[in-house]
Amino acid sequence: MNTRLVYLASAQLILALVLAILVTFFSYKIFRYFLVKRYQIQMDNFAFALLSSSILFSVGYIISGTLQPAMNVIRILGQQTKSTVELFLESVRYISLFVGIGFVISSIITLLGLFIFTQLTRNINEFEEISKDNKAVGLITGVIIIVIAMFVKDSTVLLLESFIPYPKLLIN
Repeated sequence: MNTRLVYLASAQLILALVLAILVTFFSYKIFRYFLVKRYQIQMDNFAFALLSSSILFSVGYIISGTLQPAMNVIRILGQQTKSTVELFLESVRYISLFVGIGFVISSIITLLGLFIFTQLTRNINEFEEISKDNKAVGLITGVIIIVIAMFVKDSTVLLLESFIPYPKLLIN
């Protein structure tokens, strides 16, 4: 058994769990702060719960795409570094960078998607309807956010892969 790999995998698992909890928590708090404050939405509002769930899923879905580029970095670094501590610290650095970029991109995409969607549907104010607990509007708006996340996830992963320190190939 490769004990170095077991320690590294365990540390990555713990780090991923902590980052997932933090990202989900802060996404919910930020989104809730702006909508509840602006539209006086009650916490027992089911339409708001639908929209919130969709946004949390979308942010998580986009950020889940950061795991594969992070694993690629760790594999490359594992071949280049000798020390387990150095590998762990570099892994933490890249995973944090990738999750941070994923969080920023997913937040921007979610807010931009909500803004553009609400601008395109001028005959209805989605957030006012959600504040009135209009479940249909909450569901449709939430699904729109999820579909947007599905479209941008691969682009986000491609962007993150540009940060991977691939070794240079020497060609004679």
